[in-house]
Order: sequence, then C-alpha cells, then structure tokens
Amino acid sequence: MAPFPLNKFRRSWLAQRGVFVFAFLLTGYFLTPFLLNKMAEGLIRDDRLVKADVIVALGGDNRCNREKRAAELYRQGWANNVVVSGIKYPWGFHTGDAARAYVISQGVPQEKISVIRDTLNTRAEAKALEALMRERGWNSAIIVTSAFHSRRATYTIEKTARDLTFYSSPTPTGHPEWAPRAWWTRRDDVYLTVREFISWANTLIGGWQ
Repeated sequence: MAPFPLNKFRRSWLAQRGVFVFAFLLTGYFLTPFLLNKMAEGLIRDDRLVKADVIVALGGDNRCNREKRAAELYRQGWANNVVVSGIKYPWGFHTGDAARAYVISQGVPQEKISVIRDTLNTRAEAKALEALMRERGWNSAIIVTSAFHSRRATYTIEKTARDLTFYSSPTPTGHPEWAPRAWWTRRDDVYLTVREFISWANTLIGGWQ
C-alpha cells in the first residue's frame, strides 16, 4: 500500500482548521451583538407595580426624567408620598431643592414631598432612605431611577434595608437618555453602560458606590 503523502495530510489539516476558525469568527460576529444587547438589558429591573407607601426619585438626573416619572406614578395613585434626592454645590445651589420644585410643578402637593440631602452615591442614598422610611413608618417604596441604574440601585437599597419592600419602576429607555439595544454604537451610551458594568463589579465587592 502506498504511503499517505505527508504534504497532503498537512494541507488537509490546515484546511479543516481554517474552516473551523472561520466558522468560529463568523459565529462570534453574529452572536456578539446579541450578547452585548442581553448584557445591557440585564442592567434593567422593571417590576410589576404594587401600591406602596412612597415613591423615591433617586438623584443624578439632570433632565429630571426620574422626577417626572415619580410625579407620574404619584398622580396615578401608586403612593401618597414622594421622596427626591440631591446634593449641594459649592455656590449654594441644591439639586434636591430643584427636584422638589420640579415635582411640585408636576402636580405633587408640597406637603407630600420629602428631600434626601447630600447623598453622593447610591449607598448613601440607600442609608438615608432607610432612615427616613423608619422615621415615617413607611414599609414599602417604589424606586425610580434611570433604566441602566435600576437593577443595581434597587439591589443596593434592598441590601441596606432587608426587612422593607422595594419595587423598581425606571424611566423609559431611548433617546435622549439611554437605550440598551446597540448601545456600543453611541458614545454616550457606551460611557453609561461601561460605567454601570464597572459600578456593578464595585458594588459586589463592597467598594465605592
């Protein structure tokens, strides 16, 4: 029997390997966008709404979409109280006061609004909210924040006040804020999404939030 030519064997092996690599790269090319979309969608927590004691608009939204959503939920009757959050700038302006004025303009009575002040991160907001809820005797809250922040924010708050009940109702996705679909094609969404992934890692190890 004639021996199998070594060069022919090598060419066959290289061809098979080339086909495998090409198939792998092609699969990755089509699968990567799907996985990236799913990763971004995983940042969102949107619970079925249940009537609660208070609606909480977390700070950090210079477009007031969070406050707008909180006022909308109040008008729909999901809670009888609203909490807004903010920080004070060196020149005296306080974003909490601005948020309070905005929800008043959206139809929430002044006496129904409380302000959490000078909370620089989500963990600080969670601690301040827990203290306020225990002081007022509130046992449940609807948390309103940006969609990309909603799962981490609610997780952080639930971890801080384990015996209280929280529901997440984030602001809508899409322009001009954030959208999970094809987020890597938009500079602002890349920044928000990557920052949130990093913040999640930081949250899980108990670092700065």
